[in-house]
Amino acid sequence: MIFSREGMPRLEAVEQELLTVERENAELEREIELLRARVTRLRDDPAAVERLARDELGLIRQSEVVFQFPE
Repeated sequence: MIFSREGMPRLEAVEQELLTVERENAELEREIELLRARVTRLRDDPAAVERLARDELGLIRQSEVVFQFPE
């Protein structure tokens, strides 16, 4: 591969692709860690579950009344 005419340019392209994939992999590993921390928080903290239900799902308690005002 290196001894052909396209050898060195191809090698450099493959090395660049490897660097790109390694960066993407590191970014995905960070995202996985954040998601694991979120799962742990939701598993261990009932208040975190309530916040999620209220903020992201719009749920309320049975005794609550929601007032919506036009913007």
